[in-house]
Amino acid sequence: MADAERWIVAVEEPFLPADAGGRVETLTFLAAAAAARIGLRVLVPTPTALDLAAYQAAVPGAAIIGLPRDLSVSAHLGLAPYAYASRPIGALRRVLAVTPPCAEAVISYSCRAAHVGEQIARAWRIPHLVRAHNIDSQYFRELAGAASWMRSVAYGIEYRKLRRAERVLHRSPTVTCIADISVEDHAWRRARCGTRAMHLPPFLPAQVGTASAEAGMIKRDPGRLLFVGSLDTPTNTEALRWFLAHCWPAVRARHPHASLQVVGRRGEAGLLAWLRGHEQVSVHTDVTSVRGYVTSAAVSLNPMRSGSGVNIKVVEAMGAGTAVVSTGIGSRGLGWIPGRDLLVAEGARGFTDAVCRLLDAPGLAVRIGAAGRAFVSRELDRDVLLERVRSALDPARGGHEARGP
Repeated sequence: MADAERWIVAVEEPFLPADAGGRVETLTFLAAAAAARIGLRVLVPTPTALDLAAYQAAVPGAAIIGLPRDLSVSAHLGLAPYAYASRPIGALRRVLAVTPPCAEAVISYSCRAAHVGEQIARAWRIPHLVRAHNIDSQYFRELAGAASWMRSVAYGIEYRKLRRAERVLHRSPTVTCIADISVEDHAWRRARCGTRAMHLPPFLPAQVGTASAEAGMIKRDPGRLLFVGSLDTPTNTEALRWFLAHCWPAVRARHPHASLQVVGRRGEAGLLAWLRGHEQVSVHTDVTSVRGYVTSAAVSLNPMRSGSGVNIKVVEAMGAGTAVVSTGIGSRGLGWIPGRDLLVAEGARGFTDAVCRLLDAPGLAVRIGAAGRAFVSRELDRDVLLERVRSALDPARGGHEARGP
């Protein structure tokens, strides 16, 4: 391992279980890097002890190091965003001051961990790539606009803190490149960023290759719809409530035997009771894997009304050959073609019609699913994406996109 590449990777949060889009993408990137024999030290901010055996099994050969996470109210009170203040770096800074460099590059695998990577890059004078899953300030601005007044004020304060932090990050001398998961987010950032920026699509979710190989043998329930998403995330709960209020009755009227599975994590009791109060809706929380749900569904739903980045659940469903119906907002981020790789529809009537169109014509659902699977296999090859990360960290390899203004 002495001659191998060595990376420090600072992640946003514990990524096991991989039960949310960001966690899936993080785990898949780390697994790809480990498979490429890159020596990894993974820094995981956490308020509790990690199951190191599970992490080492998921990312073979990696050294997993827990960092303290501060979830107290005091983390909200300073000038720094909560995303930074809740991941304190004082102890890390002291360790770096007396530790010789033990990696050739550092990767912050979320903007929320970028200040951790900056400390390492500054102390050891090594390249630093920031992986951006979305634009955090825009996300909190949307939350502020949709929340009750007390939450709106809190979200608005965090939005302003994040905007200031983003401006600093965009001109940080310790950042070599910022890699956005979404095409739209990259365009937004490139217009504002003083350092290099690039578009780096999501790494293939775990087991997509296996699902692709088995696609011809998968047995799907012809009337089953699926929604996957964290049930403690406002954008997901907003999407679910909209679909069930405005689309589900019409879908049921046209397809009385249709059923909906909702699969997610950490749903609060009131929401779960409300979901289970709908006819032919089943709820499955904190499951070990969503793969079986995705591969048995006829149609995967993504009725997002707000948000940014790439919805990893869409990539997972497409990779498994499951036909997807999404809103325009939910389908942003990659270069897939509506009508070929997935169906994109707006408004309650349009979304309902798109879902029923696939339930009416199972052959069309199969064709859409196959096209989506082909897109994922073609465009999201992990070896190609890993080489783009290497190129971003080493300008001599080429492959950088131009700086912003």
